[in-house]
Amino acid sequence: MISFFRKSRKQSADDNQLVKYSRYAIGEIVLVVIGILIALQINNWNEKQKAKQKERTILENILQDLKNDQIGLNAIIERRTSKAVSAEVMVSYYNGAPIEKLSDYYFHWTNVLYWEFHHPRNITFEELVNSGNVSIIENAQIKDLLLDINATYDELFEVRKHMYDDYALYLYEPYSGIIDYGTGIEVWSNPKTSIVLSEEDVAVALKNKAIKNGFTLAAFNNTGLKNQLLDILKKVEATIALIDEELGQ
Repeated sequence: MISFFRKSRKQSADDNQLVKYSRYAIGEIVLVVIGILIALQINNWNEKQKAKQKERTILENILQDLKNDQIGLNAIIERRTSKAVSAEVMVSYYNGAPIEKLSDYYFHWTNVLYWEFHHPRNITFEELVNSGNVSIIENAQIKDLLLDINATYDELFEVRKHMYDDYALYLYEPYSGIIDYGTGIEVWSNPKTSIVLSEEDVAVALKNKAIKNGFTLAAFNNTGLKNQLLDILKKVEATIALIDEELGQ
């Protein structure tokens, strides 16, 4: 009987040791798991901070690009407006309006024919698009506006190319055999020049229907481009405001 109780007490003691060991082992496992989870969270936080800093740098570069683009857009809008006005003046001459000064005719046709264009300053965003990393910009509104600006520029380039073809067909080619370009450029560069201008050349040009059609198209297309540029400028300014707000947070 005593032997039985001794065996039972030893069994109980052994069982108790097993329980203690099991609890200890489980505790160690839990601590290891918690340590791993904490390490993962710290690592994730560090990665998020790195990604956030990278996004911030990209947004700062895009912001600078947009501010440069804003300057260029304002300049080309002013030039497109001037060209549309000059084209309308030229159309009025072809419709019978008197030419008060011969230099006015030379100035306006050169102002229309002088080819000017604007290149968007979107280097940083283009690099993001080409590398497939647009998703680094987390603000959906900023991202959508930048994509919209790019798309609107693509539409504008198509119109501009079409307008250049019109210029070549209706203005550059017909004018090249009638009026000396050098005198037109000199008058356009310095309206007060005393250079002798040719009334005969102007009289011939005024009889050319292709040239009249060219100025009609130039007035229409320059006005259209101006309106597209104003739309882009509005989007650029809205994006600048959003990025400023994002960087200020």
